[in-house]
Order: sequence, then C-alpha cells, then structure tokens
Amino acid sequence: MTVGEIIFFFTVFVTMIGALAAVLARSIVHALLGLITTMFGIAGLYVYLNSTFLAMMEMLVYVGAISILIAFAIMLLGSYSGMSGNLRAVGKLTLAGGTAVVSVYIFFKFVLTNMNPLSFAKYLVTTKDIGRVFTENLVLPFELISLLLVVAIIGAVMLAIIARNVK
Repeated sequence: MTVGEIIFFFTVFVTMIGALAAVLARSIVHALLGLITTMFGIAGLYVYLNSTFLAMMEMLVYVGAISILIAFAIMLLGSYSGMSGNLRAVGKLTLAGGTAVVSVYIFFKFVLTNMNPLSFAKYLVTTKDIGRVFTENLVLPFELISLLLVVAIIGAVMLAIIARNVK
C-alpha cells in the first residue's frame, strides 16, 4: 500500500467518523462538530482528486461560512431542539445506513457506468483559469456576490444585536 493510498483511506475514515458523529450526536453542538469534521474530510478528498479550487471553496464556504452560520443559529436559539425523543440512536443509525446504501447505489449505477476515464483530460481546468475568468469576464457578478456576502454579514450582526436586546 502506497503513502497516497494510506492518506486516502485516512481521509475517508475521518469523513465517515465525522458523518457518524453528526448523525448520532445527542448534543447539537457535537453534531455541528461532526459536520465540520465531515466537511474537512470532503475537502481532503478534493485535494486527493487534484481539485484544489474545489477544496478551497469547500473550506471557505462550507467549513467557514456555513458552519459559522449554523453556530450562530445554535447560539441564538439556545438549547431548543424541535425533534421528539422517539428517534433513538438505533433508528438514526438505520436511517443513516439506508441513506448511505441508496447513495452508493446511485453513485455506482449512474456515475461510474457513464463515465469514460479517457475524457477527463479535455475538462482539465486549473485554478488559474478559473481566476482569469472571474477577473476578466465576470467582474460585475463577482463583485455583486461580494456585496451580497457583506450584506449577509451585516444582517447576521444586526440579528444578533436585536436578539440580544430582546432577551
């Protein structure tokens, strides 16, 4: 077994442990930590697939922004949980396993049977190419997305201030 294979299996193991922690956690904060671990593992898989742009976007958008947004939601709502106590760990594990089996089946059925490994070379796009498209052809949409993110951050801060003053 090569070093690359060991790193790959370790990344898959970390991703699966994080997913199990997210599904089986009794605390919503622990579930969030499991979700963050899963997203780190997915970013590692993107690095392993030589897709550094997607790995960095996974880190910035999902690990950074989405997990912070969920953490803010947890802090604003407190320990309220809308789920009933009827769903036990065995039921959660069964549901997670069923979802995994269906996902793997769909992956093998539709993706791997329709992919031709020889056609990958014509779709090779580097991070430099993506950056060039953003800075030359899509300047206005890129800046509008930046403005939208700034407005969302200001809105989140304002919601936090309002929620603090209501209590």
